[in-house]
Amino acid sequence: MTGLRAEVWSRMLGEIERLPATRRKKAHDLVTMAIALLCEDVETDTRTGWDARKVAAARTMGNGCAADGWPLDDVLALLGRAGEETVAVLAAAPGTGTGRLKAFTETCNRFLRELLRGYQETTIGAVTPRSSAHDDAVALLRGEAATDQGRFAQAYAVMAFRTVSSSPVDASALDDPGTGVLTALCEHGGYVLVPAGDEETGLSRCTGIHAALPEATWAGVSWQKTGRIPAGRAEAADVVTAALAARRPPGCYLLGDVLVEYAVLTQRPVADLLVAKVEPITRHEVLLETLRALLAAEGNRSKAAAELIIHRSTLDYRLQRIEQLTGYDPTSIRQLHLLSTALTAHEAATSPPPPLPLDDA
Repeated sequence: MTGLRAEVWSRMLGEIERLPATRRKKAHDLVTMAIALLCEDVETDTRTGWDARKVAAARTMGNGCAADGWPLDDVLALLGRAGEETVAVLAAAPGTGTGRLKAFTETCNRFLRELLRGYQETTIGAVTPRSSAHDDAVALLRGEAATDQGRFAQAYAVMAFRTVSSSPVDASALDDPGTGVLTALCEHGGYVLVPAGDEETGLSRCTGIHAALPEATWAGVSWQKTGRIPAGRAEAADVVTAALAARRPPGCYLLGDVLVEYAVLTQRPVADLLVAKVEPITRHEVLLETLRALLAAEGNRSKAAAELIIHRSTLDYRLQRIEQLTGYDPTSIRQLHLLSTALTAHEAATSPPPPLPLDDA
């Protein structure tokens, strides 16, 4: 943990300890994620702004708090305090200019606004009148539906999706009468159950549905027999988590598309070791940018140097620094793959998984 994060965390310990014992673990995780999200640009001395990934992360935190039944005032008090303490620590740091502090204060405000949106879309969705198709979808997703009465298809492609578009999901765009498609949606996410006799057909139909969603939408698809839809729901959610952590572009993904990332993220001890390895370079924006460029170039150093608009010798020097800090040689294909996986684990560790805000499903 960096100095800034450690200082903020020490100030928040008392707040967490005053919570009921049943909520301390959840509060610990939320505060850790909030601090990581708020401190990211400060530690790398950049102003990347709030991209889709950060918006998704903040809204996810709000979704989770609402689903867990935390009163909104309590959520805002805890995470608002985390923002206040982060501002206070940064203001006390030598060399922090007024402009930088003002920009960071706005970052904290943006974080709370997105958190609030995530919380509200869950609670609002919970009280909106639902159709019988919605009720069927929720019952299947929870494993509570009677599947032996011929009312449902024999198998479904379960699509879990999350969008961070400013526009809410248009439910009418997903309605296709007579196709047997079931949906359980809220403002910016949800599930779609698509009847499909095999995985290929299911993915094809889900890809078509994904195209009707807002542009900035990540979706995970899992094809399952009807009795195993709850397992499909969990797998589809994990696929979206892995895709976001790996910085994949918005799209429609199967487990096989993110298999390595999924394997790492479901093995917490392995993920923690990888995060520790790559964490030193995440504090150096230039080195982080260099590693990402090399990964995008699939290890081709000349192509990465051209993309970064730097001399090849400059790139080689940066790669040497990466090896010194991590112990992995990025010029080795095998070790470059390890660094790529470590970056994925780091993204997942510092951002919550994508929300699926549907009642308490």
